[in-house]
Amino acid sequence: MIQDEEVIKRILKHLGLWEVKPRPPPKATGPAKTPEHTIDYSTSQLPASDKWLYVDPEYPEEAHST
Repeated sequence: MIQDEEVIKRILKHLGLWEVKPRPPPKATGPAKTPEHTIDYSTSQLPASDKWLYVDPEYPEEAHST
C-alpha cells in the first residue's frame, strides 16, 4: 500500500488526475419557468357557507345582512 504523500502526488500528476478542474454549470435549454400556484377547493375542510362563523347573540345576523 502506498502511503507516502509525495509518491501519491507524482502518480496522480503522471495520470493527469492531480488537479481536477471543476465542472462548468449546466447550460439552460430554454426560458425559466415560473411555477403556477393553484388552490384546489374541492378538498377544503371548511363548510361552503359562512354560517359556521360565530354570531354575536346581541347582534343577530339578520340585522346586518341587508
